[in-house]
Amino acid sequence: MDGKFVTPYGYFSADGREYIVTTPHTPRPWGNVISNGDWGMMISQTGSGYSWRGNAGQNRITRAFQDLVRDNWGKYFYLRDLDSGALWSAAYKPVMAPYERYTVAHGLGYSRFTHQVHGIESVLTVFVAPEDPVEVFHLALTNRSDRPRRLDITSYLEWLLGFAPDEHREFHKLFIETSVDPERRAILARKCLWGFPDELGRHNNVDWPYTAFMAASRPLKSFDGDKESFLGLYRNDDRPLAMEQPRLAGRVGRFGDAIAALQVEVALGPGETEVVVFTLGAAEDGREDAAALIERYTSPAAAEATLQAVHRFWSRFVDTERVETPDDALNFMTNYWSKYQAISCRLWGKSAFYQVSAGYGFRDQLQDCQIFLVSEPEHAKRQILLHAAQQFVEGDVLHWWFSIRGGGPRTNCSDDLLWLPFILDAYLKETGDYSVLDEPVPYLNGPAEPLYDHCKRAIERSFSRFSPRGIPLMGDNDWNDGLSAVGTLLKGESFWVAEFLYAILAGFIPLARRRGDERFACKCEDVRASLREAMNRFGWDGAWYLQATTDDGLPLGSRQNDEGQIFLMPNIWAVISGIAEPSRAQQAMASVTELLLREYGPLLSYPAFTRPRRDVGYITRYAPGLRENGGVYTHAATWAVWAYALLGRPDLAYEVYRRICPPNRSADIDVYKAEPYVTAGNSDGPLSPYFGRAGWTWYTGSAQWLHRVATHWILGVRPQEDGLLVDPAIPAHWPGFRVTRRFRGATYVIEVENPRRVSRGVAGVTVDGRPHDTNLLPVFADGGVHQVHVVLG
Repeated sequence: MDGKFVTPYGYFSADGREYIVTTPHTPRPWGNVISNGDWGMMISQTGSGYSWRGNAGQNRITRAFQDLVRDNWGKYFYLRDLDSGALWSAAYKPVMAPYERYTVAHGLGYSRFTHQVHGIESVLTVFVAPEDPVEVFHLALTNRSDRPRRLDITSYLEWLLGFAPDEHREFHKLFIETSVDPERRAILARKCLWGFPDELGRHNNVDWPYTAFMAASRPLKSFDGDKESFLGLYRNDDRPLAMEQPRLAGRVGRFGDAIAALQVEVALGPGETEVVVFTLGAAEDGREDAAALIERYTSPAAAEATLQAVHRFWSRFVDTERVETPDDALNFMTNYWSKYQAISCRLWGKSAFYQVSAGYGFRDQLQDCQIFLVSEPEHAKRQILLHAAQQFVEGDVLHWWFSIRGGGPRTNCSDDLLWLPFILDAYLKETGDYSVLDEPVPYLNGPAEPLYDHCKRAIERSFSRFSPRGIPLMGDNDWNDGLSAVGTLLKGESFWVAEFLYAILAGFIPLARRRGDERFACKCEDVRASLREAMNRFGWDGAWYLQATTDDGLPLGSRQNDEGQIFLMPNIWAVISGIAEPSRAQQAMASVTELLLREYGPLLSYPAFTRPRRDVGYITRYAPGLRENGGVYTHAATWAVWAYALLGRPDLAYEVYRRICPPNRSADIDVYKAEPYVTAGNSDGPLSPYFGRAGWTWYTGSAQWLHRVATHWILGVRPQEDGLLVDPAIPAHWPGFRVTRRFRGATYVIEVENPRRVSRGVAGVTVDGRPHDTNLLPVFADGGVHQVHVVLG
């Protein structure tokens, strides 16, 4: 076995593009979240999961309920030996039969289940078509025994078709109608209720505007559309009544509990292989035709061609940039898994095992879209414009909004709106595309204005929310949503927002001057100077910076506090923003190192709250050590890498990265429990009896940031307005590394050598064989490939 980061449960392939699970009995569901930006699905190592279109909250296709212990909802395939009556499934669930061999390969856009039971090898490959709302199940069956075999294969799923979860199933099932199309070997499903009001505001008066289908590539032996006749009363899906009958019951219509069960038969001589393809999809009325989608994808040849298209599709997003370092964990996460997680799950799928989302978070997917900047910057541009359209003319924004039909909460969150100019700055540095500033974007309550004005209004709105001391108000919360009661009376302050705004203004002042907006540039300079003075006057607690003050004026993140004495965010952002005086920056980070940096990364706060505080918020209501309450919150932990690199401590920057990089937790996987190939939102802090246990995998903003701090702040390849900077901060023992990436229309192959075994400092640069007098590489924009050689020293 040529695997990397081997555990009792699986390993990475040698190139890192696949994770191979070797047992269904992983410590938590280890899954894959696959989306093409419209159709999405999740599937665990047992074969369980569900599908959706658009989002998993408003347009769920198949039923499922969140249960990480039982993991017992799915789209399943039963295999039955027609001579012996033996029953098993293509994946471990639902039958859970003893097996001769079982592996699951999770890859970029697909999962492959290899299962051998009773001498029959099944290889089930599951993927989503890149361009259509179709999910494909390619099932190859091989007879590994020495006798002929007759099998039937039976699919099973439960239709939901709309808002999830449908815990009032006895109501919702009354509106679903199933039918069979023998010619196309398919079951179709419609629903005459979606859940939205009609144009006159009348509730439950709108059709679900799709035709869902499940189809098979072989003639149907039988079918069923009713859960009762398939499972049997009081039975579970591991031993359904239908698998004791020669044929399925054939019930369809409006009067059952809607499922899709298709049964086909195959005969296999010794050593023979047969392929059966099933497809699942939903065609939108007036835009797509279910019959055409079935025809396009439901054959072995079409499925195999589609899988090749999946590989090409994901290559566009992951292979434009490649890093090669002595650290395989960094390589695997940076080259493949962080990109894939951020795009397939966070931006497109918007759902995972620990959380179902029905839309976009303003700050969330805005940050995530930075993952597109190297490979497909147009996608980042579209995301920025999409978020700008969720702004009010007053400058504030929706905290989140539904991706279908819109709508969401308008809050007094103090940081959401500021992420628009922050991410715009990253986009401009990467692309140099200043034309985006003139893109007209409408407000939720006003006509369109250029994107520049949207950003300006966000900043001006923030200017209007300062305390008398000159510190931004906390409002409903800042980046830490759990501080949900600190400032709701608009008196409490957020010292972190002061730092964040200070950083944003540094980039926006030259942008305003570029636009000829000198008056606003001068105003920003004045505010920035006052922020620095107020922050260092009122925010310094003696050895670190405060997080906040409450509406009652009490400090939070202070030595005066018994619990929550120090918070990570205001101390790392004191460095990132540059607001801290140099000596205080050093002292603040020394406090972070001493009090917050633990075995599994830096804690978000310390000590954890052990009792609720009504004046702080729900962060104090988590058990101590969980999530924001004294746990390692991976999103913030990535920013600690950035801060340590800026501070001139590459050793600690890399150490933080190493501790939070998922493959490295393979060494104590029974403590970590979660998938070692995607980032977890958090791991438990020291007050938890499960210190180091991960949770909230896949659907976390930490994926994109883990990628970004690796490329920008450890490898140090950072776009600037006038070129590509190479300023590494690496472990001294590295002999060097290579980065290949696109930048403004050219490809840069950057070879870094470290003959003196230093951590930082560029001694020499050549570009295309010629000496270059700076470590800022020029903008070529010529479509060519340029060789860059950098020597550290």
